[in-house]
Amino acid sequence: MPRSRPLRVTSGAALGALALLATPTMVSAATLTFNSASADIGATRDAWLAAAGITAPMYLVDFESGFVDEQNISGVTGLFPGGLVISDTSAANTVALEEDSRAIGGSNPVGSFAITHNEAPFLALDFSAAPVDYVAVRDIDHAGTQIRIEFVGGGFEMTGIETTGASGNSAEFFGVFRNDMPRITRIEFDASGDGTWGIDDIAYGVSTVPLPGAVWLLGGALGALLGVRNRR
Repeated sequence: MPRSRPLRVTSGAALGALALLATPTMVSAATLTFNSASADIGATRDAWLAAAGITAPMYLVDFESGFVDEQNISGVTGLFPGGLVISDTSAANTVALEEDSRAIGGSNPVGSFAITHNEAPFLALDFSAAPVDYVAVRDIDHAGTQIRIEFVGGGFEMTGIETTGASGNSAEFFGVFRNDMPRITRIEFDASGDGTWGIDDIAYGVSTVPLPGAVWLLGGALGALLGVRNRR
């Protein structure tokens, strides 16, 4: 039986295919955002999970243990998995744990505790220690919020969420999946006003879903290589 000879890549097409494999390429596609219109969050959360290719987030911070009422966590490192740091960038420098609905404009935490903020720009979630593919929060008692999503490399996108209910179990759901954008390093919330709002159930992590652009490039490059081999 004749011995098989190793494949030698000599054609320009094949070399181009290898270059595609070796060179990261950014396709033009914005992040995917998911925003429930009410505290009924099931379908919106499911759609976010499906987009990120997960059945449960890598990390979930629900503030239910290890914290005390009125504890200020702004800028404190080492509290949360994956290097997450939560900060108030305003002069108040306060992100407080609260278990009383009166501290969140009459709305309730999702469980026993939520974090609260004074509505001055910005409440920031910093993932720069370990950038992530997806993030979600339950947003509580605010009158519309602008959101800045920052990515590895310094790019950003702006989005927003509408007003929640004014009291009771008003926590809605906001989630983002980076899609073809670079990983997320930071999210800033601007709920400018004169009251107090909150967030709870911060979910985040790294997805196992391959980038659509990367899949296309891999398939195209392999096809070019196979075509060269067949011609030879």
